[in-house]
Amino acid sequence: MQPVNEKIKLYAVREFGQRLSVVMDFLRQNWKPLLVYLTYFLLPLSLLQGLSLNSFMGGYTDILSGISRNAQEPTAAGIVQFILSLLAFISLYMVGAVLLYGVVYGYMRIYERGDGQITSLTWAELKPDFWFSVKRSVRLMLAGIVIGFALLLVLGALMGLAVAITPALVLLPYLIFILAIIALAPPLSLITPAYIFEDGQTLVGSIKKGLRLGFGTWGGTVGVMFILSFIINIVTQFTALPWTLMFIVKMVFGLGIDGLDGTWTENVFYTFGYYLTAVLQCFTSYVASTGLIVGAAYLYGHAAEKMDGITVEDDIRNFGNLGATN
Repeated sequence: MQPVNEKIKLYAVREFGQRLSVVMDFLRQNWKPLLVYLTYFLLPLSLLQGLSLNSFMGGYTDILSGISRNAQEPTAAGIVQFILSLLAFISLYMVGAVLLYGVVYGYMRIYERGDGQITSLTWAELKPDFWFSVKRSVRLMLAGIVIGFALLLVLGALMGLAVAITPALVLLPYLIFILAIIALAPPLSLITPAYIFEDGQTLVGSIKKGLRLGFGTWGGTVGVMFILSFIINIVTQFTALPWTLMFIVKMVFGLGIDGLDGTWTENVFYTFGYYLTAVLQCFTSYVASTGLIVGAAYLYGHAAEKMDGITVEDDIRNFGNLGATN
């Protein structure tokens, strides 16, 4: 376990267990200032996202209710509301992801330049690194959307070609696509820290470096990310339980099943409680995801030090600059 006030280095070769414990050590040391800024940025967003989540799920319930009661196809208005609510939720989630990276990696950039635990951090001190991280996160997100659409087009074309050859092959491109995503997941997780923690890094360069470092440490990266994801999933499922239970009750009573009167789920108290649990779910999922983002940063630091000797290169560069000055 890391001493409370001792600086946790980003670039260091660590054993498997250390790559897990360093995440807990960092969060234990820095949770207070991180939580302050996460609350500042993500709680207001969660207030909006809770509305979009309930609207989306409400549209979903209305469609099911209409089908169960009238045995009719969903109305065009219901489908439009459902799609718009889904798009609103996804858009807000993307904004939240960018803000999350801005806060966490902006903070970690400042921490890495310091000598140890940060006792206080003003917005003026965080602002430059926050916006630096946000801008680079947006670029990566846009690049990911473009690449994702291109891959879906390729997948669709391959599935069409497979059907033309023989219908039995229709699922083969899909299975290959899923296996490729699984293989690429660890390297992809290192692209963002490679882009944000190296000021001179380009977008294309960070993608190449993240893939190279990720494949070079594939097994350890998979193991650490799996364990962190498992822990975070348990936490988020627990905090989402109140909303899940209220949604199930609202859906069951809203289906119009004989003998069930769901009017009481529409009163102001139930509706407000349902909204508050949605906000809780959205906000706590962001906070819990901090562990995964911090984990990716230290996995990148481990891979970069192991494969590229980042600190050795910096020492040589600094020694050369010192010699030139003298």
